[in-house]
Amino acid sequence: MDVPIHVIRYFCVLAEELHFGRAAERLRITPPSLSQQISRLEGQIGVQLFDRSPRKVELTAYGRDLLPLARRVQDDHDQVLAWARSIQRDREAPSLRVGVVAAGAGVLTTQAIATMLQRVPNARIEMRRLGFFDVVDDLDSGRADVVFAPWPMRLPPRVRVEGLWSEARVLVVPAEHRLAARESISILETADETFVTAAGGDPDIIDWWVVDPRPDGSRPRRGPTADSVEGLLELVAAGAGVNIAGESAAHHYRRDELAYVRIDDIDPATIVLCSLADAHNPTLQAFRETARSLSPIADPEVPRLASS
Repeated sequence: MDVPIHVIRYFCVLAEELHFGRAAERLRITPPSLSQQISRLEGQIGVQLFDRSPRKVELTAYGRDLLPLARRVQDDHDQVLAWARSIQRDREAPSLRVGVVAAGAGVLTTQAIATMLQRVPNARIEMRRLGFFDVVDDLDSGRADVVFAPWPMRLPPRVRVEGLWSEARVLVVPAEHRLAARESISILETADETFVTAAGGDPDIIDWWVVDPRPDGSRPRRGPTADSVEGLLELVAAGAGVNIAGESAAHHYRRDELAYVRIDDIDPATIVLCSLADAHNPTLQAFRETARSLSPIADPEVPRLASS
């Protein structure tokens, strides 16, 4: 026995209205047609589902038993249709998953996304916050199509790297720290500090961020670690140590408990755009072009570290 889904829907609506005229109006069919469909359903099942009289329409005991089952079938069918429509929209609408490590490229990240949406109004952009060392895994898995991340990183050749933004590095200290009121400092003035660092990362990259060794040959003292920017800043605010970050962190992670002091005599941080070199997503290509058009860096090439 095959009961079409539209007949299930007719039964549910009539069970709600208990009036052929109103139910037919909701279903946008004629009352005789509705009556014919219900009678055919009753004939298929072999029981009467509605008691009909000139004055009222009521569900029979069989009708009351069927109603929750019919509603469940109707709801499941609606969910299938909704899922199919969402898949169709996703396939038709240009989509891009944008990953951001730390503060990304500062204001350029926001500008690139805003400009992209102006150029491709129907683009579906999903933002994803990445951990310090998640770039390759997220690109390979498809969780991100493109990633804004600070350089240096150790990436395999299959990952395309384009420099977008360069900014000074800053010392992140508690607001009451002895250096907090300074406009800028030398890295050598931090010899007595304990540095909180990213957990579980490439030692060479962490060494670059904390400037180890220092120009005078000294080495910074290491303290607690964290696996996110928020965690590092929490440690600094708690007085567990200081940290070195890109200057845009002062805007994206502004907190009353923290101060950001520019370090004058170390190399700036470069923010890069990472994507898989063999990716064929046209939305990704358009986004790369948009980001490059906004970049103040004339030469996007960055020196690559050998992949381990």
